[in-house]
Amino acid sequence: MKPMTIISLKHQLSQFLCPEFITRIARRTGFLKRERTIEPPSLVLSLIAALSKGNCHAIADLHRQFNGMSLSEQQFVAYKPFHNQLRKPEFAQWMQRLTQFAIARFVRELKSTLPRKLDGFDDILLQDGSSFRVHDGLADVFPSRFPTHPAAIECHMTLSLKHQMPKTMTITADTASERAYLPKTELMRNKLLLADAGYVDFNYFSQLSEHGGSFIVRGGKNLNPVIIEARNGQGRLLPKLAGLKLKEIDRKTNRSEVLDLKIKRGADEFRLVRRWFAEEKRFCIWVTNLPATEWSADEIMMIYRCRWQVELLFKELKSDTNWRRFATSQQAIMEGLVWASLLALIIRRYIAMQSLPSASVYKAGKNVDVWLLPILEAYIHQAWSEITVRLEWALLYISKNAKKSQQRKSKKNRTLDGIFEMLNS
Repeated sequence: MKPMTIISLKHQLSQFLCPEFITRIARRTGFLKRERTIEPPSLVLSLIAALSKGNCHAIADLHRQFNGMSLSEQQFVAYKPFHNQLRKPEFAQWMQRLTQFAIARFVRELKSTLPRKLDGFDDILLQDGSSFRVHDGLADVFPSRFPTHPAAIECHMTLSLKHQMPKTMTITADTASERAYLPKTELMRNKLLLADAGYVDFNYFSQLSEHGGSFIVRGGKNLNPVIIEARNGQGRLLPKLAGLKLKEIDRKTNRSEVLDLKIKRGADEFRLVRRWFAEEKRFCIWVTNLPATEWSADEIMMIYRCRWQVELLFKELKSDTNWRRFATSQQAIMEGLVWASLLALIIRRYIAMQSLPSASVYKAGKNVDVWLLPILEAYIHQAWSEITVRLEWALLYISKNAKKSQQRKSKKNRTLDGIFEMLNS
């Protein structure tokens, strides 16, 4: 491991986990109004440790982790005062602000090597939302779309493919429209957006194009635009399909596995790629503004597969940081722990990817008790002389034990590395 990597990593973490910084943000958000036994730095670090382990099912587990990281019995706190700190309305605001600071500090430090075809974009943004059930007592604040589950929240995420980190997140009721949380079009110049079918909005696509942005969005089943020009996957012109509506073209009227279409929607024209999946006996549709002269239909479909990375991030949050495990009717606790989970993931990923850019963040996240908790303990005890040694051990451990597994050829094109390799070929 290069010494400069350790120095830089220690510097970045020490600035963010600095007790004065954490306390200052606690005061600004109103979480800390007077000195208490539960100090903000200790609380934050114990939450990151507990949520990273993936086995916390209740507030009592967080409480035990806090006491477990104390230096002496005199620093132990009872459950009630610990719970009272989490139920403050300002707790959620504090966790959100800290997470936003972490995104601003750590995301810019990480850059993945993109394929040549994608490297011309300033960034590739992956958009998705994920919902999960919360305590029924929160139904008035977070109503659910499903009558069987009265309360649920939706987390709207924008993930940077270039940095392999979240850029923004918003917490809303499950009933909120996903489209309202797409990236602002004026900030999308020379960026590529990948989004699922729930984000189809042609007015948004038009504005995005006007601001110099690009997109590939999965089309929904109800999409039925007029076709201006049609070609098959090899680029051969299909004049008989011009003027038809999309749903008028089925397997009987055209046997092409892939159709590359120019479509009209209102006053605007877009590109639509449709593929027939024989095994599943269904069509899949992608809408884009990337020109056919530079991007083939195969490349459009291949690039879209990268969107799966945001699904994997949600899976990691739900499985490894217990998004779905805390049964509390307190809004501040629920929102605060969601933000704290994301904060834990960001710090975990940052350290892992600094150790090995191609590290499996999934594997690294499974052994945090070995490499992450000792680092957090050094910070919480302010054992500054031990931090370098523990960081060195963590980076060495990750580089040796969190390497990506060799994929079989049949599955290689489904992985991010496999997709990048094909785009470079």
